Amino acid sequence: MKKIASLTALIIVIAAFAVTFAACNNATTQGQLVDAWKEGRPYEKYTYVVDDSATEGTEGTYVSEIIYHAAYNADTNPEKVDVGDNTLEQREGYLIRSTLNATLDGKTYRYVTECYFSLTNGTNYLLPSATYRSETVDDTEVLKMNGVYNGNSLSYTLVADGETKSGSIGLGSVFYDNNEFHQSLRGVSTFSSSFSFAFSTAVVNATEQAAASLSFVVSGTENIEKLAFPSVGVNEEGNEIGSESTSLNCYVASLSRSTTVAGASQKLYYTVDPVYAATDEEGTVTNIATYDNGWWALPHVLVRIVEPYNDADGNAQSVTYTLSDISLIPPADSAE
Repeated sequence: MKKIASLTALIIVIAAFAVTFAACNNATTQGQLVDAWKEGRPYEKYTYVVDDSATEGTEGTYVSEIIYHAAYNADTNPEKVDVGDNTLEQREGYLIRSTLNATLDGKTYRYVTECYFSLTNGTNYLLPSATYRSETVDDTEVLKMNGVYNGNSLSYTLVADGETKSGSIGLGSVFYDNNEFHQSLRGVSTFSSSFSFAFSTAVVNATEQAAASLSFVVSGTENIEKLAFPSVGVNEEGNEIGSESTSLNCYVASLSRSTTVAGASQKLYYTVDPVYAATDEEGTVTNIATYDNGWWALPHVLVRIVEPYNDADGNAQSVTYTLSDISLIPPADSAE
């Protein structure tokens, strides 16, 4: 049971501690944020294999989807956006949805997070409108959070352990949503081996409802090899070659919270160069290239997340999320 409790706490980090690119993007060039998302791509999906170092084999999958939505209009675009229990008459923007499915010692875990971002208000980009998180263990929902942003504050309703709480959390001038940070950081135009910034975020879970201070620091680059999806590249002679696995050069960043134990930070790996993708003529397969061949450019793809923790015996362990697939093909219920 102690091992189950340790891994469960780690899995929650993605759903409960992860933070999202949001209002007041002082640390970035806002125009680049727009370029990172739109370019005519209505849908992106990134699938990751989840592996706990303390156990044999893999524990599950983590899937992030980015879904474009046109602005609500009663006549021309009457489809509204659902974010958890909230329904929005949305501005043009993006719904980011992540789903974690894992199995450990016979128990199944499913965590779903969502956040809707308005593309712009005329001044800032990717403004969070509503946020949501659900945590389910063995088909029983044990936590649900719905939140709505109003200026620099988050109003939320939390149901956990049979108790309902409602409240509001004020945030600073540079703040981020607490559900989908990882994918949104791809829009940073000033990524470099020495990039860093700090921000606040609202943490809402079973044990804490408060604003928290976090920092993001890039320390260098690393090549991630043998990723489990095929791609095409070019050799030294400039000839195109195919490979059953893929290698990507990545920036290595640390994400840490000021109130946690020093050194206990996530490691995030974002590609230095874009990954290029396009669907085949039938629209059933997404092809990947590691060089600019005219396909859609996917900037700063998130390749890996590493979350450290100490097990019940005090031994250092980690949960690693490694990219295993990229898709531009939306499911039928996501197509506009």
